[in-house]
Amino acid sequence: MDSTCYVNQRRAYNGVLCTVRYAGRVEGTTGEWLGVEWDNPTRGKHSGEHQGVRYFTCKSKHPTAASFVRPSRAADKPRSFLEALREKYASEFEEEMARQKLGGAVSGDSLHKPIEISGKVVEEVGFDKIRKQLAELQELKIVLLDGLQVAGVLSHEGSAEQIQSVCKEIEQTCPKIIELDLSRNLLYHWSDVASICGSLKHLKTLKLNGNRMNPVGDSLRFDNITELQVDDNLLSWNEISTLTYQFPSLATLSVSANQISSIPSPLSSTITALNLEDNEISSLSSLRKLTSLSNLSHLSIRGNRIDKIYESSSEEAAPVRFSNTVHSLDLSRNRIDSWLSINQLPVVFPSLNTLRISGNPLYDQPVGPSIVTGLPEKMMTVDEAYMLTLARIASLKVLNYGTITARDRSNGELYYLSLIGKELSASPESAERDILAKHPRYNELCETYGEPVVRRTSTSTGSGVAVHPRSVAARLVRMAFYLRLELPVPGSSCTNQDGVSREEIKVKEIPRSFDTYQVKALVSRLFGLAPYEFRLVWETDELDPVSKQNLDDEDGWDSEDDGANPPQPSDNSGFVKREVELVDSTRDIGFMIPPELTEARIRVELTTHS
Repeated sequence: MDSTCYVNQRRAYNGVLCTVRYAGRVEGTTGEWLGVEWDNPTRGKHSGEHQGVRYFTCKSKHPTAASFVRPSRAADKPRSFLEALREKYASEFEEEMARQKLGGAVSGDSLHKPIEISGKVVEEVGFDKIRKQLAELQELKIVLLDGLQVAGVLSHEGSAEQIQSVCKEIEQTCPKIIELDLSRNLLYHWSDVASICGSLKHLKTLKLNGNRMNPVGDSLRFDNITELQVDDNLLSWNEISTLTYQFPSLATLSVSANQISSIPSPLSSTITALNLEDNEISSLSSLRKLTSLSNLSHLSIRGNRIDKIYESSSEEAAPVRFSNTVHSLDLSRNRIDSWLSINQLPVVFPSLNTLRISGNPLYDQPVGPSIVTGLPEKMMTVDEAYMLTLARIASLKVLNYGTITARDRSNGELYYLSLIGKELSASPESAERDILAKHPRYNELCETYGEPVVRRTSTSTGSGVAVHPRSVAARLVRMAFYLRLELPVPGSSCTNQDGVSREEIKVKEIPRSFDTYQVKALVSRLFGLAPYEFRLVWETDELDPVSKQNLDDEDGWDSEDDGANPPQPSDNSGFVKREVELVDSTRDIGFMIPPELTEARIRVELTTHS
């Protein structure tokens, strides 16, 4: 068996795509075999070896990407480009052509001639439909031929004259195509792709995902194409690099899922958007060759293995720095687990304003140790992750698809600065330098908001300590939310007045710029309550004079200001503590709570009952 007729050939068996990597005998068996690498690597049984002997090597690193099949096994029939186009967009045309071929050869314009019976022209409903479909093919601008077993210009090997003739037909049949999807097909010769693209003069976007292409030749040119997708092609980086120089107008390149772990060579400088998702990149410094892309604007390295900026400390001596044209970065679904990596992003991407970074293990950690936060250790919330990220990168305008407002930035930076203050307070003065080294924006934030109050000794925690009006402490209020729950009497299935009550308390420092809606959203998460199941009542230290007569007179009670159930005086003094309900409003809580108060006790009252 001549192996050159088979190796690198694309095949499909029952719709499952593969590439022939070996043709010949297998020791311990009879007859000839084809060694194939399946596009779906879970489909096979091994990686190209049999009984300890390796017969071929797969491009995929998966251990079960390969199988041996007999050459006699019937493969699915390949299609030419035009066959697939007509089957997808003009199936009646294809059926009619097949019918005519069975009946004998027909001239090229047979479809344009009327049918006559006894000298009279009859109605041509079927032919009118075909002519209409042919006209529609000429108007097609977006063509999706993915998964239709397209082998190339022809469905088989052909002469240069045959290919040239069909290319002219392609140009006449669908001249207006601007986007073409040939993903998951039987393509493996770039010359076939170049012939198809050369026939489509207006083509701008080419998708070849899930094929297994041979290396591109230096003589091929794809002049008009501005966007190329070659995801899941198992191309080496050098093959990708060479390929980009055959596309002189290329601006957008997608090479995801190609098992790329290193980038040893640059790409064409015309590229403005680069997708490197779902590869095996482990650090940002391994992308150093891409810093030469002077027009790059968007970079996506989502779903890789990135857990650090630099592979080694020696690399930090020559910092990796991308062009100032890079504004957008997608780092989501990687392995980043340290805020130090986030702190370095503005250095690596100095003009970064759009970032996606969700799905990293960093955000599955506590905000900080309980000694710093003052709360039991718990995982950070989505809001805390959002605030702490934007606070570390001053240039950000969009984070995880959300536009950062001026209030978002103020709240986030205040919260971040307050945590730094707590960290300093919880540590000895000798550790201050090391702590501030982990927060490079500290001095900048202090200039904007004032320095946080640092209390390292018990004597400095008293109420007599003055708070600077420009400090962080002056912009935060410590709120203690408490929810009283009535527990059922033992042996009873319901709660009653004899039940045992339990108080659950949550403490948070909240920017005074928060409105009531934001405070309620926080309380909803803290206690696991629905937003409309409770109300918030601020228990002030002010005393109001109240007589027994006024208490009995419900109409005389100011329910809007003080709640529907006024508190009773604990003695006969005739005074009760004033309570203020935090009603739904867009006004800042700073308008309700005086600036001299740094703490507030908030009662959470359930408004729905089972």
